[in-house]
Amino acid sequence: MIKSLFVKNYALLDDVSVTFDKGLNILTGETGAGKSILLGALNTVLGDRAAVSSLREGAAKAVIEVIFSTEGSGEVQNFLKQAELDQNGNELILRREILSSGRSRSFINDTPVQVSTLEQVGDILVDLHGQHEHQSLLKISKHLQFLDHFSGLTEMVSEVENKYQQLQRMTRELEEFHQKARLSEEKKEIFEFQLDEIESVNPEEGEEEELLREEKLLENSERLYQLSTAICEQLYDSEGSAYELLARAGEQLEELKEIDSRLANLNNECESAKIIVDEIAKVLQHYSSGIEFNPDRLEEIRERLNLFSGLKKKYGGSIDEVLKRRDELRQELDNFANFDSSIAKLKKNFETARQELSELCIKLSEARKNKASLLEQMIVKHLERLGMQRTEFKVAIEHTPDEHGFVALNGKRLKTTARGIDNVEFLIAVNPGSAVKPLARVASGGELSRIMLALKSVQAESDRLPVMIFDEIDIGVSGRIAQAVGRSLKNLSKSHQIICITHLPQIASMSDSHYIVEKIFENDHTRTSIKKLSGEEWAMAIAKLLGGEKITDTHIRSAKQLIAEAAAEN
Repeated sequence: MIKSLFVKNYALLDDVSVTFDKGLNILTGETGAGKSILLGALNTVLGDRAAVSSLREGAAKAVIEVIFSTEGSGEVQNFLKQAELDQNGNELILRREILSSGRSRSFINDTPVQVSTLEQVGDILVDLHGQHEHQSLLKISKHLQFLDHFSGLTEMVSEVENKYQQLQRMTRELEEFHQKARLSEEKKEIFEFQLDEIESVNPEEGEEEELLREEKLLENSERLYQLSTAICEQLYDSEGSAYELLARAGEQLEELKEIDSRLANLNNECESAKIIVDEIAKVLQHYSSGIEFNPDRLEEIRERLNLFSGLKKKYGGSIDEVLKRRDELRQELDNFANFDSSIAKLKKNFETARQELSELCIKLSEARKNKASLLEQMIVKHLERLGMQRTEFKVAIEHTPDEHGFVALNGKRLKTTARGIDNVEFLIAVNPGSAVKPLARVASGGELSRIMLALKSVQAESDRLPVMIFDEIDIGVSGRIAQAVGRSLKNLSKSHQIICITHLPQIASMSDSHYIVEKIFENDHTRTSIKKLSGEEWAMAIAKLLGGEKITDTHIRSAKQLIAEAAAEN
């Protein structure tokens, strides 16, 4: 249950704190006082869109914080554990901050979270019925969702949706394969020509670099020979060569060493220099003898490099890109060769998945039919309590033929969506003897409110949501019917915490806790306040609902009588 709500700088709520109780919590106040704003703040902290326009004028930040008692709620504890969020005993604190920059921040037990996480935990704890939500009954798509929720078929619907999405993907893949097949012949000829062109040259990785190196050597073979032989001459072969000079110097150093032993190292260094010069000369002699003078080979290299240049212009700026394109072409041609077998395999897999979807959809449809009759009985029972005796309520489940539908039933293809093959619509007859007709064509505003309340009551019995919030569920009802709506809410409050905005004294008199919401003008500013009433204040608030601005003793007596009658009933 909700223990408390704190709101600061949200619209007209500059600094509001309210504590809610178990049972039926009623909020009343004049139109425009801020009752729905209060519920809007609560909706925001439960993950609804946070608009910067809701920020109180002049404020840098709005803060909304709600504290829940989660005693006995294993589902909440499991959620926190799975989300790796801190436990806080039997309390759960949700907080939302809206910044003037347009950003918002969300927290659970003071730990920052995504707003979607707030929404998930809010779905576990609260069902919030907006002021005009009963109009959603006129949308047929909502009927299917409600039936599935009531029937506990969410998991089965999820299976159908997953299989449906898989078939959609496979359908697109098949179409892509067929499209490729149609274009394959034309592309195949082009790809084969390109591959032949590359493979006729047959470049190898690193070959271009090696050819360029060889070309450079052949182009400069004469110069290489001249330089290497000239160096060899200077170092070893000619009169007065470096080797001869070093040998003479060595002899002289040998004589010096005999006189001064300190010069022995110089003699050794000179011998090392002779060895080095000798080695260089031998290497250059061997090198010059191996220099190739081959004009034919040079021309052959240049022709091959020209072929490489042509390939690079057509298939990329480098031989690596050409080789990459060659591999791509080979893969594409392999794909063409495998088209027929790939399409056959995909068709087989598609048919298997389609059969699986058919079985799931038919199973889901049967489950819906079985639960629909129970829902009809429960809705009729609740509508009788709400003053709609002898009302007939039907859940119509139909199928739409579609020759392209995924699912086949009794030899016919049916329109299939992510939610299966069923079209679900709620039908009603409010007058005995009348044929059932769609809600939109039969029910009035007040009847829609009561039908929605009946649906909410059935839903509450099936999913045990701990908190239910109603913003003017009583639209279009009054008098005896209002008392019936009040009794229904009171009955719900025995197993749920109910927070309800109402303008009807018959409903307000049945509250366990009554709060007055008022708009206050002070210091040139407008703000909304909320106050819990007791005793005479409660009676006066109900009297005001009865009499408006001018309250008489008769109104007060009537208010107290309503309170007494409600207490006696419960």
